[in-house]
Amino acid sequence: MNRRLTATLAVALLLVLSGCAGLGSTTSEDGLAAEPTEEYLWEGDRDGTIDISGGEYRAVYEIENQSTVSLYQSTRYGDDRPIPVESIQFQYENGTVVDYDSGEIGVDESRSAVTVTLPAEDGKLAYTGSTRSRNFDTRTVVPGSYEVILPPGYRADNFVLGTVRPGGYERTIEDDRVHLAWDDIGAGTITLRYYQERDVTLFTGLVLVASAGALIAFARVRKQIKDLQKARKEAGLDLDIEDDRDDPPPGMR
Repeated sequence: MNRRLTATLAVALLLVLSGCAGLGSTTSEDGLAAEPTEEYLWEGDRDGTIDISGGEYRAVYEIENQSTVSLYQSTRYGDDRPIPVESIQFQYENGTVVDYDSGEIGVDESRSAVTVTLPAEDGKLAYTGSTRSRNFDTRTVVPGSYEVILPPGYRADNFVLGTVRPGGYERTIEDDRVHLAWDDIGAGTITLRYYQERDVTLFTGLVLVASAGALIAFARVRKQIKDLQKARKEAGLDLDIEDDRDDPPPGMR
């Protein structure tokens, strides 16, 4: 490797580490200014309201005495990464809603977080993020009460197929959508794994088929053992140890 190539790679590495190369960015001007696919639930009475559907979630957070909000997620390796953010909006206390195009909301992305500069210290912040199919997890952006609404037709109460953490939540169903509500969550993470109702039937069927297969296999093995024992007995290979215990072999009497 010559000196010129080494120097080029070193400069590129420094640019990436400093965040100047623009690689791996999770935000874009167009994405931040885009209209949400569905209206935000501004009227929610929780500190955090999260509506999940269509492979994305729409979050609305009650902001009190904050000029900035950091949006990030912790990885399994213990470091933080910025959350992909789109369709960012802010609602003033008087109900007026402004979006990114208004120039009143500032967004700055670093290697560890997306920092949102708010137009006011009190109000509501909303944004859209992507989520994996049947799985959702988020850091509690603000402390307090939370409500998470699952996609239509999905459930999370089966202990095998579903997961809801933390516990201590209230579960209701409205218009075929499960609402999970917590009265108070401190700093932490909400983790969900959910499923469609038909998955329970499919899972039960698979368990029954697997159980029937195991019983059939056990019966066949047992029959083979009995057939082998019968064949050995007919060939005179079986010795009745109990009967010979008190009758020593010839020459040892």
